[in-house]
Amino acid sequence: MSSLQDERSAETRRRLLDATVACLSAQGYAGTTTTEIARRAGVSRGAQMHHFPKKEELVVSALEHVFTLRLSEMRAVVADPPSGSREHRLAVLIDKMWPLFKGPPFYAWLELVVASRTDPALNDAVRVASLDFLGRLHVGLGVLLDWPTGREDELYDLAMIVIGRLEALALERALFAPGEIDPPEFVRALETLKRVSAMLVRELDSSDPIQKQWVI
Repeated sequence: MSSLQDERSAETRRRLLDATVACLSAQGYAGTTTTEIARRAGVSRGAQMHHFPKKEELVVSALEHVFTLRLSEMRAVVADPPSGSREHRLAVLIDKMWPLFKGPPFYAWLELVVASRTDPALNDAVRVASLDFLGRLHVGLGVLLDWPTGREDELYDLAMIVIGRLEALALERALFAPGEIDPPEFVRALETLKRVSAMLVRELDSSDPIQKQWVI
C-alpha cells in the first residue's frame, strides 16, 4: 500500500512540476501562481500545498526539473551521433539543437533566469544549475567531436560560441508565435554560426596523437 501511495505522490509532484514549466513558458514568472499551477496540473490546491507549501519551494524544484528536462533533450540529440568530419558533425548538432531553444523548457529556464536577477535565493540556485548545465554540454560536445586532448580551451570557446549564439537567437525568437516558421535572417544566422564554428574546428592540430577519454 505504501508503494502505491509513493507512486501516486511522485506522479502528483511530476504533474505539478510539468505544470510549472508550462506555466512559466506560457505566462511568464509573474503569471506563474500556485493557483494556476494546480489548475494546469489537475490537482487540488490542498494537494499542491501538501507537496509544495510555498511558491518558492515549488519554483526551486521546478528549476531542478527544467534542468533535468533540458539535459534529457540534449542527450536525445546526441543519442544517435552523426558520422563524418568534425565540421559535419558540428553542423548537424547545431541543426538538432536549435529546436530545443524554441521549446517550453528553454523559455521556462529563461523566465527563471530573469526572475533570479532580483531574487537572491533563486539567483544562487540558477547560477549553480547554469554552470552545471554548461559544464555537461562542454563535456558532451567533446565526446561528440572526439576532441583532442590538450585543446580544452578551444573546446570551451566553441561551446560558448554555439550556446551563446543559440540563446541569443532564442531571445529574438521569443517575439514570434511558437509555431511560426523561422524568418530568413534566422536561417542565415544559423548558417553563419556553422561557418564560424567550422573555422575553430579547422584550427585544430590534426596531428595530436592522443585522444582524451571523456566521461559523461
